[in-house]
Amino acid sequence: MRGKNNIFWGIMLVLGAVLLLAGRMGYLEGISYGSILLNVALAVFLIKGIFRRSFGTILFSLAFLVIINDELLHLEEITPWPVLGAALLGTIGLNLLFPGFKYGKRFVPRIRTGSCWRTGGTVNVDDNGGVVSFENIFSSAVKYVSGAVSFVGIDNVFGSMEVYFMDAGLVDNNASVTVDLVFGEVVLYVPASWRVKVKTENIFASTDESGRGICDGENVLCVGGSVVFGHLGIVYV
Repeated sequence: MRGKNNIFWGIMLVLGAVLLLAGRMGYLEGISYGSILLNVALAVFLIKGIFRRSFGTILFSLAFLVIINDELLHLEEITPWPVLGAALLGTIGLNLLFPGFKYGKRFVPRIRTGSCWRTGGTVNVDDNGGVVSFENIFSSAVKYVSGAVSFVGIDNVFGSMEVYFMDAGLVDNNASVTVDLVFGEVVLYVPASWRVKVKTENIFASTDESGRGICDGENVLCVGGSVVFGHLGIVYV
């Protein structure tokens, strides 16, 4: 898994270098370095959104690509708010039409102490084998995770969500959480005795921790995913 990530990021960095040189040589006249780097970053999120089957990440990545390239594409009439509105409505509509598309079948990281991000096998959510998913669109919600879990999927679009893990147990003392957050806030409340490892990808967003966790706790929770124009908080209680 780490090798594939290194190849992916290596390709994206090389592409960024080529674009920077092309811009310096005048082939991309009128396009700033910042715009080039932002395009590369958004392309990364778009590709990852496709692999993760996240409608919100895909549509909003496309929307921002259109916004920052509207003059080049001659699409000034639909930027910024019309294209953002279309991305929002499209995300809501597709999630309503295909609620099981993302979590019907997916790769779930099997966590080991010291290495959160190794991929294990394919888990079918219908088997209810410790796999839980929550979805919140344009509202606020409070969710409680109970029993033994190995994976928790969280989708939040234009809303706020609080997820409590106080009554949860981790399968083999390990579990992972994938958060796909677009325009909103998600706060995870976890026991202070747990060790939490965070690896999120943010676009104009923030991820932070508050409270005090244990660095060498027996229970390990790995939190990953993408945050677009939002905030992901982890609170130890």
